[in-house]
Amino acid sequence: MPQSVNPDLTHMSSTTVVRNDEKSSDVIASQSSAAEKKSLKKTSVKKVPAVQEKSTVSAERLAKLRAWGGGKIMSASEAIMWRMEVLPKTRSTGTSLHILEGTPDWSRFMATMEWMVAVVPRLRQKVFETGVIGQLPSWVDDESFSLHYHVRRVSLPGEGAHSELMSFLESFSTTPCDRSRSPWEIVLIEGLENKRSAFAMKIHHSMTDGAGLIQLFDALLARTADEQLSPVAKWEAKKPLWRRQVGGRLLTDFRQFSTLASSAGRQAYKWISDRETEFSRMALDYSRSIMALTQAQSGGGSPLFRKRSLATRIEIFELPFPALKAAAKNAGASFNDVYLAGIIGGFRRYHEAYDISLDAVPLSFPVSVRKPGDPEGGNRFSGVSYRAPVYSDLNTQLKKVGDFVSQVRQEPAIDFFNQLMPGMLAMPNSVIAALMSLVTSRMDAQASNIPGMRETVYLSGCKVLAHYAIPPRPGCAVMYAMITHDDKACIALNIDPAAIVEPQLLIDSVTAEFNEIINQFSNK
Repeated sequence: MPQSVNPDLTHMSSTTVVRNDEKSSDVIASQSSAAEKKSLKKTSVKKVPAVQEKSTVSAERLAKLRAWGGGKIMSASEAIMWRMEVLPKTRSTGTSLHILEGTPDWSRFMATMEWMVAVVPRLRQKVFETGVIGQLPSWVDDESFSLHYHVRRVSLPGEGAHSELMSFLESFSTTPCDRSRSPWEIVLIEGLENKRSAFAMKIHHSMTDGAGLIQLFDALLARTADEQLSPVAKWEAKKPLWRRQVGGRLLTDFRQFSTLASSAGRQAYKWISDRETEFSRMALDYSRSIMALTQAQSGGGSPLFRKRSLATRIEIFELPFPALKAAAKNAGASFNDVYLAGIIGGFRRYHEAYDISLDAVPLSFPVSVRKPGDPEGGNRFSGVSYRAPVYSDLNTQLKKVGDFVSQVRQEPAIDFFNQLMPGMLAMPNSVIAALMSLVTSRMDAQASNIPGMRETVYLSGCKVLAHYAIPPRPGCAVMYAMITHDDKACIALNIDPAAIVEPQLLIDSVTAEFNEIINQFSNK
């Protein structure tokens, strides 16, 4: 992450040229003989290399940070995620975890945090709702924003073992954000074993998805340990006027609705008139597409995973990314296919330990609908449910997964759920939460694969060793999230211990399946 610099010194040049104080000897022309000329000595100035100018945040990265978060009005899907918090099991707060080499100096770390909120306006904004049924929430400046509420540090007890870090994260990640403030919190966790520390950022899903969070860190984290902060103007909160905010939103929404309704009516009439013979077929195709995308809703899950609770068990582990990528290439599969196949195979191994044969896994995963030119941050994904068949043969398992994922990416109804959500906004929040819980609780697992940063980065002078996404668990038995960072595939699990009574067995099962994939396809 960009590092701190005294703003009072920003006017000074950061480059100094050091020169030798000795004067060069004059070379005197002479009519001497060749032998005498050779005896003359010429003493040249000794040149000392200039001190290299320290790197700073590029203009491109600054521009991305200032624009991060997108527009001021939430999308319908973001509004749904914000409003379904009324049920604890449908909360959608996730935690980003960076493992650091060493521990940042606290004053330097806080200077970096102050710079971050100064340059990223969205992080100083809170959610505003007018109370009008069906109206989307918006982001407004928090006039009482205090960095010291959002950022703090803790020290782990004991030796800072892995289990102590997981115990802290289980509490931190499941505690909801204050809805009257900007919905994020940061903790610098000190005292980890091997002289390490951790940077944990809890953030509500309505603010960004996983890909948007990577965009934030890609622009924010430093490329060198001594990278300097670029000077930025001091920010000032703009106090929103309630009447103007509500009146302006109502007028804007009415104009947008009128324009869209008129345009949609004309387009629909023309579309139907032009395609009368195709209309029935296209309607049937769209219905079939919806069924393909929601197939996991029609069947039951594992008999072992039927119970649900609010208890949480967090676990993290890492795998060698180059080996997994090579295995995917040798198997003729995508990296995402290998990821999903490893999860499915891990479930198979877990059930085999109970002498249970598993036929299928109800599994859901997001498909990114993010396009070039979309705003940085925010949410750009659609959910897909998959009743994944289970095979002991890895080649068959990878092919079945690959075929399904390729098919759903081409489905005309890929964005079906997002299209439904504007209509859901007219429902009471409790009904929204209950409906979403009904959908998500049918899943045994959810899985997210987030491409991360493939270069060395730093936070306040400390190298980032690994990056995990601790995902929310919206009603399913377990939620997986993977971020590929540098040469590591960093995987985090949010487990419901009422459903999965032996979490360590699941960890052992899924790591064994991934290692089997690596071993089987590494030599092809």
